[in-house]
Amino acid sequence: MQESNEQARRLAALGDLRKALELAEEMGELEVIEGADPNLEIGALYHFSLQKKIPPILLFRKIKGYPDDHRIAVNVRSSRLFVDGHGLDRVQALRKQRRKNVQPIPPVMVETGPVMEHVLTGDAVDVLKFPAPKWNEGDGGKYIGTECMVVTQDPDSDWVNAGTYRVQVHDAKTVSIFIEPGKHGDVIRRKYWAKGVACPFAVSVGQAPVLGAAAASTPPENVSEFAAAGARLGRPLELVKGKVTGIPFPADAELVFEGFMAPPEERSVTEGPFGEWPGYYTSTGPAPVLDVKAIYHRNAPIVTGSPPMKPTYPGAYYGIASTSLLRAANLWDELEAAGVPGVTGVWKMPGSGARFMNIISIRQMHPGHAKMAGLVAAGCGSNAYLGRVIIIVDDDIDITDPAEVIWAISTRWDPKTATDIIDGMWTGHIDPMLPPERREAHEMTNSRIIIYAVRPFHWKDEFPKVNAIDKDYAEAVKRKWQGKLKFLDGT
Repeated sequence: MQESNEQARRLAALGDLRKALELAEEMGELEVIEGADPNLEIGALYHFSLQKKIPPILLFRKIKGYPDDHRIAVNVRSSRLFVDGHGLDRVQALRKQRRKNVQPIPPVMVETGPVMEHVLTGDAVDVLKFPAPKWNEGDGGKYIGTECMVVTQDPDSDWVNAGTYRVQVHDAKTVSIFIEPGKHGDVIRRKYWAKGVACPFAVSVGQAPVLGAAAASTPPENVSEFAAAGARLGRPLELVKGKVTGIPFPADAELVFEGFMAPPEERSVTEGPFGEWPGYYTSTGPAPVLDVKAIYHRNAPIVTGSPPMKPTYPGAYYGIASTSLLRAANLWDELEAAGVPGVTGVWKMPGSGARFMNIISIRQMHPGHAKMAGLVAAGCGSNAYLGRVIIIVDDDIDITDPAEVIWAISTRWDPKTATDIIDGMWTGHIDPMLPPERREAHEMTNSRIIIYAVRPFHWKDEFPKVNAIDKDYAEAVKRKWQGKLKFLDGT
């Protein structure tokens, strides 16, 4: 009973940011920081927190230069609040979560909600009143949108899309939104521009953890992130319509900006640079702006932050909410949905971020099985954008251990006969290897390498045997000597 109550509380926290902070405080997983400077100091403390595999939630209040009750919370989704298992067990747990409620639960519209406690329009609109850190020294300005939901609606249907895109503050009534070409937000805004009208947007910069996860996911076109989040919670989310655009957003959001984005040829600003998740400053230039016509916020609003940092930090990778592990779960599901048999694991190599390197283990069942897995992984939905390396290994390799993966490459891969290189794949401005001439010409393509570090199928039974202790015998010896030898107890 106690366990079920705990699960119920965590599920409630997933659907309510303030409940999440309350539960984190009870668990000792909340650090309250007062008086920090939003100019680099908050970003530095966030950097430090990511040196822990499972970082605590940091709640900044009494932020220098802002009202005392305006707050910033970081590490909410990557804290111990939502951790479930380790290694591939964690990826499997994410897959199970995705399957618990297969059918999306559409949101419901309500007349009002906590986000309507303050409605600012006209001269009262002032984005500068809300805390927006300069996270990194090389950033081109203040970024209020890093763990946000950028919401718009397809002009030709009832599809409401929400994505996480970085949002930079420029002045009291202007923010810019960086959206890579081909992303759903970009596809939709171009439809409006083609009709000769500005695209309406609502930008939530503080919301429930489940919505942060949904906005960062990759559902198919015409599938609402709000419906996907409802399925995760087992109940419909409540949305309200913006008074200016009619775009819906969460009724319990903390802080929402609403307005219109004209095409860049009509109005643009210099956006960036910004320290992106590959670990580099790679994208800056003209970007269309959102003219903010209304601001909605709760009493004592909380801005949620999750700025991408260098992907070598443990906390940027291992947290349950890590985009790396979410994308590993997605890729595993997509491989199986495409009919690839015998998939025993999908992993993201630490240091490669959420997209650049994918490790897939298979139990080889037929000739061409490894190539089948590699080619599907190269082009399927969750992995099509900004990839670089796909490594296929046998099922005896612990793909969560970089040394095991390197061993498989070193001993089972022939560079000449066991490699595919594919050109013309989808990449983006934040790709540090996108050449300047392609960047300027908006040619957003790169190449992928698939490394087949598996025993050659046609003589795999004759492949040299591995020098390792039998697993069952190893466990028996451990049981015999545990408690008698300190090194076996990890002390």
